[in-house]
Amino acid sequence: MREAEVVVLGAGVAGLTLARLLWEGGRSVLVVAEALGEASRPPVALVNPLRGRRFTLAEEGERALEAALAFYGRFVSLHLEVYRPVPERERDQVAKRLGGLRHRWEGGGVVLEEAFWLEPRPLLERLARGVPLLKGRVLAWEPPYLCLEGGERVRGEILVYAGGGRGAHLLGLGGRHVPGLVLTLLDYFPRAISYRVYLAGSALGGSYLSEGEGPDPPPPTKGEVAWLLEGAEALVGYRPQVASAWRGVRFRLPAQGEGLPYLFPVEGGYALTGLGSTGFLYAPLLVGRLAGKL
Repeated sequence: MREAEVVVLGAGVAGLTLARLLWEGGRSVLVVAEALGEASRPPVALVNPLRGRRFTLAEEGERALEAALAFYGRFVSLHLEVYRPVPERERDQVAKRLGGLRHRWEGGGVVLEEAFWLEPRPLLERLARGVPLLKGRVLAWEPPYLCLEGGERVRGEILVYAGGGRGAHLLGLGGRHVPGLVLTLLDYFPRAISYRVYLAGSALGGSYLSEGEGPDPPPPTKGEVAWLLEGAEALVGYRPQVASAWRGVRFRLPAQGEGLPYLFPVEGGYALTGLGSTGFLYAPLLVGRLAGKL
């Protein structure tokens, strides 16, 4: 039986960010996961605190962006600036929602100067480097133990659930499963463009389906691909050529009053989960708070 002070279930961006921070601080930590990343491994992750077609500034968005810039920049290149087209009739309202975000108005939209995109796969690999990792499927959450397929058990003084929808049943967590599709392109967009869909690097992404039936990703549909390409055409004036496709399912917890609902105590420790498409934005901020509790 393996033991550690802190056992983290999940090797996505939240779990590995926490494990890395604790490991660098000299804590005894062990990550348990079936694979590295899963839903945290799209070709591109957009870190943008100005959300949706309503241009809503995410809760604590400025603070989260500052933490993400400082942390991720240690491990991978960050491609700064996200351009967001803004309809003429909405510019006054959007200007009021920008808060303290560094920005400038350009052409028919606003450039968020410190929003960015990154490549998740090398990020996850570098976060995991040197951190103890046990690959296996967890069948039960029985503090202070995690019970794995095959009869193995892992013991932790503190357990942290940092998985997504696939393991949420272990703690009885209910949430939404939102399928997302990312098309890899033959074109390259060094500065991200985002309105309904996003173009960043060699990726075109977005969520056509509002909710799925579970954590297993459904196959892409013709309507979904057409929706993405139509969105890209609206942004850049043509439909880019597609090289391949990546499909993932994000797990989203419902809002619970004031504040962020993604970090909370559970039996045996804490859960850091349900961030949906905001995982890369919020992970460093919330991990910093959780590390302080630990």
